Amino acid sequence: MRSMDIIRPFPARVPPLPGESLTSLIRRTTEAMGYESVARVVSLLAERGRLPRHLNQLLPGRVFDYLAALLCQPPETVSSLTVHHFAPSLVLVQKDQPPARVCDSQTILRYFSSSWLVCPACLGQDQVPYERLLWSFQPIPICVEHGCLLINRCPACQRPLRWDRPDVSRCRCSQRLGDVEPLAVSSQGIRLSQGLQQVLLGSVQAFTEMSAAACFWWGDRMAAAIRRTPTWLTKFGQCLGLQPQCHDDAIAWIAAAEILNDWPRRLEAFLDVFQQIDKHKTTSTGVGRRFGTLLRQAAKLEELGHPAPAVALRQYLVAHYAGGHLSGKVCLFQKAKERSALRQRAWVTQTLAAKMLGLRHGTVAKLMQEGILQGRLHPAGQHGRSIGLVLRKSVETLQAELHDPLDVQAAARRLGVDRHRVLDLIHSRIFPRAIRTAKGWLIPRASVVELKNFCERLPAGKPTSSRWLSVRQATRMFGPTGLTLALLVELIRVQRVSARMADLEKRLNGIVVSHTDLMALVSEIRDRRDQQHGYPVHHLGKVLFPNRPIKCSVIKKWIAARLLKARKSGRARLVAAEEVERFRLEYCPAEEACRSLGITRSTLSRWEVEGLVQPVYGKRVTPGAGFSLYRRADLAGLSRRRAA
Repeated sequence: MRSMDIIRPFPARVPPLPGESLTSLIRRTTEAMGYESVARVVSLLAERGRLPRHLNQLLPGRVFDYLAALLCQPPETVSSLTVHHFAPSLVLVQKDQPPARVCDSQTILRYFSSSWLVCPACLGQDQVPYERLLWSFQPIPICVEHGCLLINRCPACQRPLRWDRPDVSRCRCSQRLGDVEPLAVSSQGIRLSQGLQQVLLGSVQAFTEMSAAACFWWGDRMAAAIRRTPTWLTKFGQCLGLQPQCHDDAIAWIAAAEILNDWPRRLEAFLDVFQQIDKHKTTSTGVGRRFGTLLRQAAKLEELGHPAPAVALRQYLVAHYAGGHLSGKVCLFQKAKERSALRQRAWVTQTLAAKMLGLRHGTVAKLMQEGILQGRLHPAGQHGRSIGLVLRKSVETLQAELHDPLDVQAAARRLGVDRHRVLDLIHSRIFPRAIRTAKGWLIPRASVVELKNFCERLPAGKPTSSRWLSVRQATRMFGPTGLTLALLVELIRVQRVSARMADLEKRLNGIVVSHTDLMALVSEIRDRRDQQHGYPVHHLGKVLFPNRPIKCSVIKKWIAARLLKARKSGRARLVAAEEVERFRLEYCPAEEACRSLGITRSTLSRWEVEGLVQPVYGKRVTPGAGFSLYRRADLAGLSRRRAA
């Protein structure tokens, strides 16, 4: 074939088929003339000017006009076969500007695939197989006519499908693409793809305040975010019946279409998951760490006159975001009107919460840990720094409760006890909403009224026998075991101790309790005190080792030798429950050492003389010691050596 033969127009016009691409029309035209491939046409077009990667992306100009004349087609018809036919729906412009007529390179790279996709079902039913222009449009990876996924690789040889292959219905390995079994997609995926296609063709409005171009531009950003969210990708892929590892791009775009279709409720659900995904930021807080570039992209759309994403994200941040502070530095809140919305935010900083309640800054975190305020503490950076947010509603609730509070003296007068008993009730969480300020303790009036009403509801009656004790008598008699007024009130509330109101005018001091019930709870009260506050030295000797009492002086010697750690509380020494448990696991008395080794006490003494075992405390290492203490690790090592 000579070049002079091809530069002349084809003798007959080949009409385009519905939705056909330009490369498909060129292929069918050359086949009608008896040529084997379109390579010669491409080479001749290249002599006229620069060609794009695909002829479907050919811009109007000298080469375009030459190709239109060569195909005997009007330029408008040739343009409708290229990606520029979709330019009004894809090129993002200012809202008040006219729509674009051609697609720029960024738009082409963003929306049109570099590989060549085909629908096996379409090729299988076509009498004259041809390529559709929509097949290369990435946001619609599904054939809406047959409800199947488009393919971009030959299932036989796994090579990408090239656009310039000789036969559109066959791969270069001779595999007939129309015989490939289509991969069906769920009805939800088909419905979403149909909606995207209607928006692309201009049949329907995208959604409120968004043009089609802005809709696709934001959908592309959402698809990129979904690809970085494996949990969302996997869950939605299961709904479509697809595997994310094989079709993540297709799933991401359909999932983005679902978010746009159910706006903004579905966006909020996605943002809840997207916040938890690790991103490139080194800090664990801040909107950049949580949302990546979504906020900046929404701000850019708003500047172009499409505010819907920015409005939705702004509302989400104000209502739901609890991962850090929000200020005018965030791009969505840089204008005065937008910053005013931050005053209505559901979450406030610890500083603002402390200012609203009149507290020190550090008190707010403690109130959150105690459950009085609802909030979240997040690590921020290094050196143990943290950032905390408090739910505004919980602050306002506590603020309302403390509008007319009672101090310790007023609460003591109302309850008929001294101020030390009121402090005991506060520390024991009988008044759970009491807080400490610079002016002292503030107790909600409702908490005091509730306790007072509880006392008044007790059965009335004066004691007729010695088995009833007044509150003062009970705390004096059982005080050494750990019984306090607060613990007594708690036991009465849970009905573990019987109580009566003997004198209503004395209020708490007018209550009498059962001596029998308290006697039955002595050991439990003592254990509770020991677990919470620690074991006194004189009591620890009785319970440290079961059935082996130890003198208080021996315990003090162990404390002096740093075998046992104790803390001072006034004039007393207390040993924490965790320290007691550690001591029991590390050390044992001589009787237990003999049982573990299977020997007698005389043999153990002989081994001490021979140096086989050494006590950490005993008369051979500690002058005046009448008790031997052994390290369990030493005994275990001796047992292993004997076995060897």
